This record gives sequence, C-alpha cells and structure tokens, in this order.
Amino acid sequence: MSTRHPKPPERSKTSDKSENSGRPKSRGWWVATGILAAGCLGVGAWLVPTAAGQWGMLTGADQPNVMDSASTAENPVKNLPDDAARPAPADLAGPLGAAAGKLNGGGTMSSQVVDVSSGDVLYSDDAAHPVTPASNLKLLTQFTLLSHTDPNSRYETNSYLSQDSKSVNLVAGGDTMISDGESDENSVLGHAGMRTLAEQTVDRLKNQGVSGELPVNLDASMYSGEATNPAWDSADIDAGYVTGISPIALWDHHTQRPSDGEDVSHRPDNAGEEALDQYVKALNELGADQGISFTAGTGSTTSGDQGEDRKLGSVESATVLEQAKYMMENSDNVLAEVLGRNAAVAAGNDGSIEGAIRTVKETLDAAGISTHGLTQKDSSGLSADNRVTPITLSQLIANATQSKTATSDLAETLPVAGGTGTLAARFEADDAKAAQGNARAKTGTLLKVNSLTGYTTTSQGRLLAYSFVVNDVTDAKAATNTLDASVAALSEL
Repeated sequence: MSTRHPKPPERSKTSDKSENSGRPKSRGWWVATGILAAGCLGVGAWLVPTAAGQWGMLTGADQPNVMDSASTAENPVKNLPDDAARPAPADLAGPLGAAAGKLNGGGTMSSQVVDVSSGDVLYSDDAAHPVTPASNLKLLTQFTLLSHTDPNSRYETNSYLSQDSKSVNLVAGGDTMISDGESDENSVLGHAGMRTLAEQTVDRLKNQGVSGELPVNLDASMYSGEATNPAWDSADIDAGYVTGISPIALWDHHTQRPSDGEDVSHRPDNAGEEALDQYVKALNELGADQGISFTAGTGSTTSGDQGEDRKLGSVESATVLEQAKYMMENSDNVLAEVLGRNAAVAAGNDGSIEGAIRTVKETLDAAGISTHGLTQKDSSGLSADNRVTPITLSQLIANATQSKTATSDLAETLPVAGGTGTLAARFEADDAKAAQGNARAKTGTLLKVNSLTGYTTTSQGRLLAYSFVVNDVTDAKAATNTLDASVAALSEL
C-alpha cells in the first residue's frame, strides 16, 4: 500500500523557455521528468537565525512552504542519450570564469564540475580547499542513510509488557515523526500515531486480563551520548533551529504539529519524555473503562524489548525514503540529525553524534568518494565548523546519479531549477534561465555561506555533476546570482 502524498497540481512547463532559446529538443524528456514527474520536490536550503531574514533578498520571493511534501519522482537521469558529446575543459573555463566574476569581491568561490559518464574533472577551481558547506552537508547524511538502509523499510515504535506483567515498556525505534493522534497512512509527518499505539496496547492488556496501575518506562537506548551537539551555536538552539535529539519524538521534535516548513517553535525540553507523557495520557484515556491506569516511569530502561510474545503494540513510520525526502525538501536540521544517527545504527555503529560522523566517513571511503579535508561536526550542516571540499560533493553527486543501488534515490530528491522548492524562485535572470528545468541542486545558506551542489545536462544531453560553494560572503545576492549563472553556463554547453 502506497503511503506517498498525491502529486500536487503540475507547475507551468518550462520546456518552452528552454526549447525556444534554440536548444536541441533532445532535452524535452528532462523537462518532462524533471518538472512534471517531480511533483513537489522541495526546499533544499535552511536558514539559521542570522540569515533567515535575508530570504527575500537571496531569492526575491517568500520562502516556499513544502511542509507536507514528500512526493515521488521518476529517475531524472535514466534516459540520457548514450552519444551525447562531452564538453572539453576549455569549453567551461570562459563561461564559468565570467559567472564567477559576478561575485565582484563579495565572497570566495570554490568549484568542481565532473563529467558523470567518464568521471573526468572538467573544471576545478580551489576544489581541494575545505569549505563550510552549510546545508550541502545533508547530501552526505542522505547518501550514508541510503547506503545502509532499505529505502522501503520503516522505523517501528513498539510497546511491550514486562516479564512480571507489572509494567509497560515504550521502545523507541528511530521514528521522530509520530503524531499525538491516530496513525495517518497518507502522511509522512504523523504516519505513526501515538494514540493508535495506545489503542493497541490497551486492547492487548484487556485481552490478557491485566488490570490495576502500570508504570510505563521509556527505552531510548537506540541512541547514546549527548542529545545536544556542542558544536551548535546556543543562539540556534534557543531559536529552535535545532534541539536535543531523541530516537522517539512527536511531530518532528515539536510539542504540536508545526504550522509549516519554517516553523521552529514549540520545541520540547526533552523529546523522549514528551513522547512518553503523550503515550501515557492516551493510555489513561483509553484504559479508564477497562480498569487500567498508567503512570510515566521515573527512569529509563535499556531492556524494553521483551520479545514478540510480550509485544502489546506497534506503529510504523513512513518509509525511510519518504522521511529522507521530507528531510531534503524541508531541509530539516533536526530530522537530518535523526537520520544520521539512524544510519549509524543501521551500519552497526553507535547511534551517537560521533557514530553518525564516523559512519559518513566509512561510507564515503567505501564508495571511493574523497574524504580529503573532511571535518564533520554534525549531520545537518548547522555547525559553522563543518568542512568539506567541492571534490567530495561533486563526486558524491556523480556517484549517486549513476548508482544502481538505493543511493540513486538521492538524485530524485533535489529541487528543480526554476521549478520546485528553494529553486522555484531562482534562475530568473537572463544569464541563468538556461538551467530552468535542466538542473537540480541542493542549496545551502548560512550568513557567510552560499552553496549549490547538484547536476545538470548540457544542451546535448551530457550529464554533469557540480559543486559551487561561496564562503566569506559579504554580498548574499551577488553570491546567489553567481551560483545560478554558473549552473546555467553548464546547461548551455
């Protein structure tokens, strides 16, 4: 049974803009799959408090709301022509140099462009220099997640009756998108519902003849170490852009359903305890007529799983891929941290900050992707102390776009230039329109960082992976225009 959202109404086609510019019509398939089949692929940027107010200046539009988006797209790179001409490095130098000139001293750009089919580097400018990637770091997290997890699998939240039948154990399984109500199979956020789990629990206890007062204990041992990353700025935590990470949470680490994709309010002091309290509340509402009452345990347990014969209830998340898409579309810092830890557990490492970071490096190394200069502090890119090279980012995209494994799904989640997510209001300038419908990318924005990593096709249908990262930004608009013009220059080749 499919749990994906219905596709939203189709956007206006961009094929007219690309084809009327004299470009070969062989690219029509790209527009069709990239724009129409993409549905609502979405937000690929996140903004910390110091940069959030600059959204309109950066894009010229209101920040889009892709809160409920998690649609599925066709693989946008599977039907490329086999005989598309490969551009020569000399073909890129002039156009990219001209685009970089738009910075006009407003930052320092590092770049790399790779021909996906051959793996040849077509352009490189300071690409071995480690830079602050901002939200582009989420690409590493998602690549790692899809390398170790079946994209169609789901995270379970279970409840068990203790061996002495005197308590209930709530066992966290890595789903932090749980609602406080009934499960909703048509939604990613709230796919699993705490009230549904409580209903199952009370029914099973009733059938087993259990009555009286039962304490409910939380097993959150899936994760270890610190919940709050010391690399995060306290101002970002206070503003709600991130919070302490738990393997179980309501509403994506909110105390109520967030109003939209920008909502960082109503963060819990302790997400695990908040989920436990809501579970106990629902249990008491449902158990009163059955002669059963419940209290929240004062401690935690690491032995909550008592086996299938003691299981009282189970609810499942949306698929891993759907949660991963939600994370990318909303550029969700907290969910990125959750999925980073979940990936570590799936890989056999600790579900900790360090475990998630270690798993990324191990995964990239195993895939043959360069980790030179990689300094990772978190899984979301929120820390300004993260460092990665455009070499790593462009190699990751090249790997994903030609992968025959689950990591190929990463390519489908990126916003379409001029069509979806944070790129919907981008690429409007005359020198950027060539990328509309032809490029996809993950954006990244911090106060002094502006980045764009993704892929595009040339006018002949040749697939190129690119990473453009601007650090030391002093003119955010100039940086944005430079990135857009750089990608468009590739699309025009």
